[in-house]
Parts: sequence; C-alpha cells; structure tokens
Amino acid sequence: MSRSTYLVARARPRGAGRIWGLLAVALVAVAGTTGVAIRALDEPSVEMALAIPALTVVGIALFLVPVSWLPSIAIAVLALFPTRFIPSDGPFNAIPPLALVLGIWLFRRLIVPAGRSGLPPERPTALVARYAVYASALLLASWFVLSTLITGVQESSIGWVLAFTTSALLPLAVLDARREAALLRSTVLVVGAIAGAYVMVEMVLGFSPLYGAASGEQIFSVYRARGAFSHPLFAAAFLTIPAALGLGTWLTEGRRWPLVAAALSTAGVMATVSRGPLAAVGAAVAFALLLSPVFIGWDHLRRWVQLLLVAAVGAVAVLNFGPLAERADSIESRISADVRDRAIDISFRAADLSGWIGTGPGTSGETSRLFDTIIIENSLLQLLISVGIPGLLLFLVFVASLAWRATVTGELGGLLALAAYVIAISGFNTLDAVRSMHILVGVLVLLCLHGGARTRVSFAPSAVRRDLARAAS
Repeated sequence: MSRSTYLVARARPRGAGRIWGLLAVALVAVAGTTGVAIRALDEPSVEMALAIPALTVVGIALFLVPVSWLPSIAIAVLALFPTRFIPSDGPFNAIPPLALVLGIWLFRRLIVPAGRSGLPPERPTALVARYAVYASALLLASWFVLSTLITGVQESSIGWVLAFTTSALLPLAVLDARREAALLRSTVLVVGAIAGAYVMVEMVLGFSPLYGAASGEQIFSVYRARGAFSHPLFAAAFLTIPAALGLGTWLTEGRRWPLVAAALSTAGVMATVSRGPLAAVGAAVAFALLLSPVFIGWDHLRRWVQLLLVAAVGAVAVLNFGPLAERADSIESRISADVRDRAIDISFRAADLSGWIGTGPGTSGETSRLFDTIIIENSLLQLLISVGIPGLLLFLVFVASLAWRATVTGELGGLLALAAYVIAISGFNTLDAVRSMHILVGVLVLLCLHGGARTRVSFAPSAVRRDLARAAS
C-alpha cells in the first residue's frame, strides 16, 4: 500500500471556525482597547499598559465562560482578591466592578436568546412569597429614587442608588436562576472555607503571608486577621454568610462538607476578633436550634442533637479565645463601645434634622458629622439618617420578604445566612459607606429567592395563577 493512501483529508471539527473567529475578534479588541486607552491617558505607564490588556481579556472572558458561573466568579473575587486593588473611584464608585460582572450576567440571561428563561413552576405559597420579594424591592428602589429627588439630586446619592441597585436588586430581574444559586451555594462554601482557613493561619502567624501589605496597615490593640479584605470587620461580615449557610445546608441535607465549611468560616470570624459578626454567627446557631425541626422534621432528631453539641463546643471555644478576651479589656474596646453608644443619640438627632425622611441615599456620613466627628458604626442607623424611616422600614420589609421566601421553599441555609448578615452589619458601617460590599446582598437575594428545594409542582405557572385567583374569590 502506497504512502499516499494515508494522506486523506480530515474533516474540520465542528465549531473550529467559530473558535478561531472569536480568538481573532478578542485579539483585535485587546489591541484596539489598549491603544485607545493609552492614547487617552495623560501619563501612560508600563503598569497601565499591562493592566489594560489584562482587564480587556478578563472582560472578554466574562462573555465566553458559562453564564451560570458569573455570580460565583464575583463572590470568589470579592473574597480572595485584595479589595484594595478593586477600583472604587470615579465611575466605579457608582457601579462597582463586581456589579459590572452581575450586569454582564444579566445581559447574557435577558438579552441573549440562549440565556432567557421564564418563571419556573412553583407552589402557590412559594409564588406569593416570590411576588412579595419583587414588590418590596420595587418599593425600596422607588423610595431611593424619590429620596434622591427630594433631597436635591446629590451626586453621592445618585452614585449610591446606582451601586445598590446594580449590586443587590438587579439579580431579581432573572426569573429562573436555580442553576446559578446551586453553583453559588457551593462556591460560597468553598471560598468561605478557604478564606476562613487562611484567616486562621494569618492569626497564628501574626502577619499575612499571601496578601501582606496589600490589605493595609494594622492599628489595633491585638492582631486582627483580615485575609484579602481591607478591614477585619469586612472579612468577618463575609464569613458569617458561609458559616450560617453551611450550617443550614448540613441540617437540611445531612452532608458533612457544609458543616466543615461552616466550622472553618466560623473560626475565621473568630480570628478577625470581631464581636458583632461573632454574635451574628451565635444568633444563626440559636435560630437553627429553634427552626430546624420545622425544616427537617423530628425524624432527624439526631442531627438536632449534634447541632446542640456543636453549639456547646463553639461557645466554650469563644469564651476561652485569648485575643477576644484581651481585646475586651483594651482601651480600644472601651472607646469602641462608647462610640457605639453615642452613635444612637447622634443618629436620632441627624434623622430628626430631615424630619425623619432622610437627607439622601449615601449621605449619612456627612449628615452625622454635623453633630459629632465619630463614625456611625451601624448600617441600619446609617440608613435611618440617609433614607429616613420610610427607607429603613422598606429595607426591613425587603429582608423579611426574602426570609419568608426562604422559609416557604425550605431554604434554611439562605435564611440563616440572611439573618446572620443583617445582624453583623448592625455593628459596623457598610451599607451606606462601603459600596463594594453591596454585592453580598445580591448573593443573599439569589440564595433566598432561587435556592429552595420546595418550589416545584406538577402543573404549569398558569395553573398556579388560576389556583390563586380561585382562592382569592
């Protein structure tokens, strides 16, 4: 047989032309964006010349990876990438970079035909709870806009409303994000375990071996680990979510890994030496002890007893944690407690200045400084100052509707994570002051709205609507 017999032309693999076309477009986009950006800069540098194509490649990749990955990518970046290096000035003060990731996800789900989805079939109770979430979110966003208009359309208010809406409320526009919620749950647990373990190692070593100076300088009476975050409280607030989520997931599913992730995340909260988030985790455990029989039934009594033992061991560990006791006896702790006590009176006086309707979203800092120089270390009091009693009540109604949705769909993990996070942020300033952290509210929205397992029914949504109409009549 001659050698030429083997020289048979092979068929080109399907999709090969498309892949090469996408690569060509990507290369042209990277080169073009880099050139235009460098020419637009007044003082281009080598670092900027390298950063621009890297960011362009990342932007293109966000359009090529599976669309269900994008919310998980956003939370992984928040937890593992140094937050000091995430841009927060200029336009990114209004729309944080991680909110842009959610924006790309929303675009690909709603605009691209392949990503569209309708309302999934649900039980009547779950459907009513879903509509309650939508209605409360709409009222909350409407009040934010109205408050901005009433207070004179300040630039800080416009930026804050854009940041909160894109980070926390935009996920509501996707009607069926169950795939994203499932992947997000796994990602939060894995990332929480990694971050918690790292923060523990950092606490033991007394310095950050990976992030180093990237997380900023320490000015505390005891060493407080923070991982990739710029402040221990931010790290602790994030870690409360996987701690509570893992606990609830273990109770409802019985798998050991979520409990391990919850334990590592809780240890990370301890390593930050942050009392508020630690109390939030404790509250989540207490809620789990009270509510878990409703979610898992008494058939799993053994799991409830195990939770009781875990809670007892955790309480002993917290009470005997040396850095926490040392910080409690420090001058810094007494000053912090005094500041929090004074913040209540200052918040009420600042809220009264506007007639209790708020001085505008994102303005609590400048308003409170009219009465004192201290920082209002309570996110709910900050909302009271900036968006008034109506805004604070609507925010709490929104949280309550998410809790109701999580309850009727059996999402114990999301419910505990939501409760823990709200309690945690009641001890420091994040909602009104740290816009990059708004993404955590969006994560909780996805978990509570789409994460439950008790939503499916055997009939179509139209039948659900007929059933609701029949019940109403």
